[in-house]
Amino acid sequence: MESIIKSELFENSIYQKKYSRDFLTDEIIENHIEVNDKQASGIIKELQLDGLFLTNTNITAPQGCQFEIHNNFPVFILHFEFSGDFKYIPHQTTDALVEISDSQYNILYLPSLNGVLEFKGNPHRTLQVYFTLDRIKKIVGEDYKEVLKKVDMAVKKGEPYTFWKRSTPILPEMEKTLQELMVCSLCGHLKKTYLQSKVTSLMVDVLVKADEIEQTDAKNVLLKSDLDALQQVDYHIKKNLNKNLTIAELSVIAGFNESKLKRDFKLVYGSTIFKYITKLRMEKAISLIREDGFTIAEAAYEVGYNNPQHFTTAFKRTLGYLPKMLKKIILAIEFGDLGFYFFNYFI
Repeated sequence: MESIIKSELFENSIYQKKYSRDFLTDEIIENHIEVNDKQASGIIKELQLDGLFLTNTNITAPQGCQFEIHNNFPVFILHFEFSGDFKYIPHQTTDALVEISDSQYNILYLPSLNGVLEFKGNPHRTLQVYFTLDRIKKIVGEDYKEVLKKVDMAVKKGEPYTFWKRSTPILPEMEKTLQELMVCSLCGHLKKTYLQSKVTSLMVDVLVKADEIEQTDAKNVLLKSDLDALQQVDYHIKKNLNKNLTIAELSVIAGFNESKLKRDFKLVYGSTIFKYITKLRMEKAISLIREDGFTIAEAAYEVGYNNPQHFTTAFKRTLGYLPKMLKKIILAIEFGDLGFYFFNYFI
């Protein structure tokens, strides 16, 4: 299994990589690629687990960047777009096979990866998980053909396939798992075991969702214009967590009546609007306390709570522990208490 990637960002404009069969390995293998030229700067981190190959790209490129890629093996790619926009354009066509925007994800099956990976956005942050059919069989079992019928058909025909025609939003619960995956201070075999279990758990959730969507009745599929409107609502929420957000305000942004907004939002995001907002607020508060040294009262104010007690109540209801415990968790991370790992690898 071999890939050849061409880009002006690489030394000598080419990067060649060989992999073990089905990405199998008994050890954890890590590699960092520094990018620093006139067009872009940043880092690409690679991590190989047993049956899985991960790349995390964090690049600042005002004009965007492209990678021409060729490989000689069929592969699945689980792509998470944290910041920016991504396209894969196969050779011999000008049309993108898949487009993934900010805070979205998708899975591709490619019998051969020969085309252009186009990244836009500044900064651009992605996580890609590469795996083969062997990994799906190990997770789902030999009856994967019944669970993922459309995927099985694409594999048999040797045709590229995207799991979702319109890429799916990264929901708060998934984002939390991804952050946990990308924050591991463990070492050696324990690190490999820990990350292996996290990625496998993530893949199970994604494959279950893929199976559910295959079985979803067509009448439940929303129009692209409705999905775009919901994405605008999501964007507004994330940019205004410190403000008082109301259904009436959000329905104006969506261009829906309030009933349609609440129904469609739950259908796409799997949560009521206010539960979704609360989860985002708690996650941002944790980041402010942990990364920026905010006090609990300061963090509460920054995420829209004028009364710290109301924040404490919402925090406990959402996360299951009081915010004052967060400082102890942070110390546990720093001093290696395995009972409190939130993990930090790919940042």
